[in-house]
Amino acid sequence: MSALFACSLVYGQTPYLDSLKYSLLKPVSSDTMRVFQYNEIAWTYLDYSLDSTYFYLQKGLNLAQKKQYPNGIMDAKNTLGIYYRLNSQYPEAIRTYEELIGLRIKYHQEYKLVGAYSNLGSVYFEKGNYAQALKNYQKSIDIAKKLKDDENALVLYTNLGVAYKAVGLYDQAVNAFKEGLELNKRIQNDEQEGRLYLNLATVYHERQMYAQAIKYHLIAKEKMEASDNYRTLETILFNLTLDYRYTKQLDKAKKMLAELKKVALKLDEEDVWLSYYHAQANYLADTKQYDKALEAAEMAEKMSDREADLLDYAEVQLTKATIYQSMGKTALAIKHAETALDAFQDTEDLNAQVRTYRTLSEILQKSGDYKKALEYFETANSLKEKMDLEAVTNQIATLNSLNELDRKEQDLALSKQTNQRISAENERKNNLILGLFLIGGLIVISLGISFKSNQQKKKANALLNQQNEEIETQKSLIIEKQTEILDSIHYAKRIQESLLVQKKLLQEALPDSYIFFRPKDIVSGDFYWATKRNNKFYLAICDSTGHGVPGAFMSALNITFLSEAINQLGIEEPGQIFNHVRSRLVESISHDGAKDGMDGILFCFDENKRTLTYAAAYNTPVIVRNGELIKFPADKMPVGKSDIMEDFQTYSIETESGDTLFAYTDGYADQFGGERGKKLKLANLNAYLVEISAKKISDQSNLLKNHFAAWKGNLDQVDDVCVFGVKLI
Repeated sequence: MSALFACSLVYGQTPYLDSLKYSLLKPVSSDTMRVFQYNEIAWTYLDYSLDSTYFYLQKGLNLAQKKQYPNGIMDAKNTLGIYYRLNSQYPEAIRTYEELIGLRIKYHQEYKLVGAYSNLGSVYFEKGNYAQALKNYQKSIDIAKKLKDDENALVLYTNLGVAYKAVGLYDQAVNAFKEGLELNKRIQNDEQEGRLYLNLATVYHERQMYAQAIKYHLIAKEKMEASDNYRTLETILFNLTLDYRYTKQLDKAKKMLAELKKVALKLDEEDVWLSYYHAQANYLADTKQYDKALEAAEMAEKMSDREADLLDYAEVQLTKATIYQSMGKTALAIKHAETALDAFQDTEDLNAQVRTYRTLSEILQKSGDYKKALEYFETANSLKEKMDLEAVTNQIATLNSLNELDRKEQDLALSKQTNQRISAENERKNNLILGLFLIGGLIVISLGISFKSNQQKKKANALLNQQNEEIETQKSLIIEKQTEILDSIHYAKRIQESLLVQKKLLQEALPDSYIFFRPKDIVSGDFYWATKRNNKFYLAICDSTGHGVPGAFMSALNITFLSEAINQLGIEEPGQIFNHVRSRLVESISHDGAKDGMDGILFCFDENKRTLTYAAAYNTPVIVRNGELIKFPADKMPVGKSDIMEDFQTYSIETESGDTLFAYTDGYADQFGGERGKKLKLANLNAYLVEISAKKISDQSNLLKNHFAAWKGNLDQVDDVCVFGVKLI
């Protein structure tokens, strides 16, 4: 498929992409702005079409290099590194990030080196080069600590520990996680602290040090319960059932199982129910309740999908084999064990294969087939020896590689210092010899030209003084202009803040509410605005076209037209209000096909009738009721010029006491981050809103803020963010 075809294929994927691509048809004030447009389109396409990402990246990178625009080159290379990583083109990703690091150093962007080294480390980790991964993670940590960037350093300690754990260097992994915990004493991030304790627990579990594993799992459990992180809590509870079973503490295993069921009921997702039924089957088998154990295993098997997750499917088959073995049903036990073995061989999981061969050996030994039992036993031992040898070899190779990398860096630094000393000495000698030859000639010549030289010197000094004055004047003008521009943007921020809904008005109308608002730049294209008229409270949560100064201009215009519709013209229906705003936008700015405007939601809370109505342009309001998410309809068109120009509908919501209502723009869900640098996505945002909905409204805003920061990590914020939540009475 050609890159051009790929681009046209996904045209119209989002209104923001449409707006960006349409901007390419318009003239721009500078080539740097065109570079920005290409890079922004390429970045936005990462989640839709990698072919299109590469197509626009090449355009942006070529133009930036032609115009010698460093920031444009670096932005393009940053996205290019992600593109290569997502395509598993690791050599290209490594080369790109190394080039980017060189440019960051050259242009003194030390604060962005944290992300560059971290991304390079992640590429090496996925490639299986753990020494280079560890080296780059450590460099990233060192820079973050130097810059006192504790939030990013905390995430990086987790990455560092996971890399050490992957190669079996458990002591180093424990040290990395404990350094993260020490750092967290200053930050006090409960969720991140819980993850560090969970990672510590898994290290001790893998080493079969179950008492320590239980200790740290319990601390992690407490932290995740405090932050209502049910997904991580599910993992912790499942692990605890294993640790308690392995230590024969079956009463405590039963207690963890009951708590795991509560989490499964809360989340009500197939993979969570799979974990619960699998853990239940193992516990019931341990307590010799084989019929019930088999029923639970059957439920787990229904939840597992061989095609979607082969490992889960295989583990359930192995559990069924052990249950049938305990029930004395040898043929069925062998059948399920062999099914598990086939699946584990497809996954190339040697450790799981060892467990399965040993299970088959035990089954066959009890059935009297000693020859086959011995064969499986020897195969298991052979695989285990192979695994142990590979693990030790890998650990030694990683440590040797780390030492070699350290030595090369020291040699390079020493060589650089030596070369600098030799170069300086040679230059000194050459200058001395040249000076001796020149001195004699200069003495003769200088007498003849001294008078003339003095005259020229006076003229030159006068010219130099004049040039210096002009340079200083130009410098002052540039600084003055930069200051004026920055002051203007900050002034624009103050103006925009004055247009946004005042907290007093919001708290009077909706006392149990909050707004998490974070602009990408100083000013924002997202806005939240409210007004009250005739015992009706109107609240808008909207996303104007663009961000930064252009987005702020659109926000001011949209707020003006909303206020005009409600407060001047007395329009009451939210759908009709959006119709008016769209009409005003089209006649004011939508010339030559421009599609500027906004997406968003306008709520109307009628205090007399106790009703809630709204209009929605693309963005969808949601309610969490009794732990379940309810989505409400939205019109699939923007408030502005578009291919669809139908009237906006006014929708009603039948609310119940205890409902939590949410509205948001797309910036939170579109943020790149996590372990793989992917978008958070709307489904994950909605899932997190369900998690926090039971918390106090006063806590939810901070939870959203911390969750966003943890997901984003050291990546740049990609868009403005606005999330509104209210507990309905």
